[in-house]
Amino acid sequence: MLDNFGNEDNEEFDDFFDAEEIESALEKYQLWKESGSYYFKEEEIEALSYHFFIEGKRAEQLEILEHGLLLYPSNIEIMIEMANYYSMKNLNDQALEILIKAKTIAPYDSSIANLEGVVLTELKQYDEAEYAFERAIENIDEEDDLEIEVYINYAQSLSMAGNRTKAVRITEQGIKKYPLNEMLYNQLGLNFIEGNDFTNAINYFKRKVDDEPFNDNYWHQLGKYLEISGQDTEALNAYDYAGLINEKADNAFFSKAGILESRLEYTKAIESYKACIRSDGDVYPYICVARCYLALNDSKLARFFLKKAQYYGDFIPEYQYLLGYSYLIEREPLIALPYFKRLIKTDDKDFASYKALMACYAELDKKKDLEAIVKKLKKSQRDLYFENWRGIASIFYLSEFVDLFSEILGEVRALKIYDQELEIVMKVIRYDQQPSMQHKEEIVKCMIANFDDTVESVRTFCPELFMNDEYFKLNYNLYKSDNNDEQ
Repeated sequence: MLDNFGNEDNEEFDDFFDAEEIESALEKYQLWKESGSYYFKEEEIEALSYHFFIEGKRAEQLEILEHGLLLYPSNIEIMIEMANYYSMKNLNDQALEILIKAKTIAPYDSSIANLEGVVLTELKQYDEAEYAFERAIENIDEEDDLEIEVYINYAQSLSMAGNRTKAVRITEQGIKKYPLNEMLYNQLGLNFIEGNDFTNAINYFKRKVDDEPFNDNYWHQLGKYLEISGQDTEALNAYDYAGLINEKADNAFFSKAGILESRLEYTKAIESYKACIRSDGDVYPYICVARCYLALNDSKLARFFLKKAQYYGDFIPEYQYLLGYSYLIEREPLIALPYFKRLIKTDDKDFASYKALMACYAELDKKKDLEAIVKKLKKSQRDLYFENWRGIASIFYLSEFVDLFSEILGEVRALKIYDQELEIVMKVIRYDQQPSMQHKEEIVKCMIANFDDTVESVRTFCPELFMNDEYFKLNYNLYKSDNNDEQ
């Protein structure tokens, strides 16, 4: 949110502290560091603490907060910031000590009571935490934004303590006061997740939509827990109801799109992702749309939507990956290469980028570079190498590097823990080399007992069957539903 410090367009930043105030306080901070003595106003201490927090400069934040408490030992805001600092560092005893002091100065301050409840919850002192949250609610100002946070923190604490019935009741109390707040509806569902209780979550939200059939938030939550429990078709229906009730039910449209994308229904998924695109700065739906267009091999439209997320692209690794991949499928591996190299430097456990880099080298017929990447991966990330052996082998197979393909198959056979996967892969290759209905049916039979392994093998070794064969798609959707029902 605040990486562009001083940006005039950053209205959220201006809501906290004025950019000029920050700059002035930073100048004083530098002079103080050089001279060892300088006077800060209370608001300057608070502004610097916030700035250092946003910049991730924790040592500087602690330094200025400690100095602030020396100058203003009874300043409640500085004490709360110091307690927050300790809490985030998991130094909860120190945080609690400061909050106890703060309570003696402002015994009815709801912010202190709320943070005390959070800290006590971390210390597993649930009864004391409950008392703190009750005190926060009792003394909070009407329509204070903090009240929603208190209800959520209180419910989380109760849920962690195993008191999920009361957690639900407290969340409902918050929803009664703030019926449009989506975070409270999310917390309502999370109360059940804490106990891994999806059946009761579904039953609860079914009762809620019966009682309030025009509440899109309840429909969305029902869809979410139906989806989690593998009931995708019913979840889609629930998301559809949410969208019919409220054309701005963005989370429902987004969740619906995710299911459609997982079912390979990319065109419908694109429509649903587009339905949740607003002018509020959330660029991720653009990236999801681009991902679907790439699945449809439409790199031009993919880049069109990626461009809309360009400003935030450097902060979202998937953006870089998809942009590189859009050039890879256009047979432009030289343009694609730098994107994947950059991603691997940032995250050396990102197999998708490794695989894309291998595909670039294979496309360029740079076998030595390909072998070097494989050797490096095998040496430094051995587990990652074997966990994703199918992806690597598919590069060798599709590029007709017969010796590399035979080598990795031999390594996998020797381990004897991937025999089932290996058998499925060989059936897919048999169909790819000798297409016939008999061989196709053998693959479909594998889907019954080993759905995920079979789909992954077809997707990587025989993409034409995966993407364009209607018989395969029909059985994919059939057995995907059966597989979800079993889960």
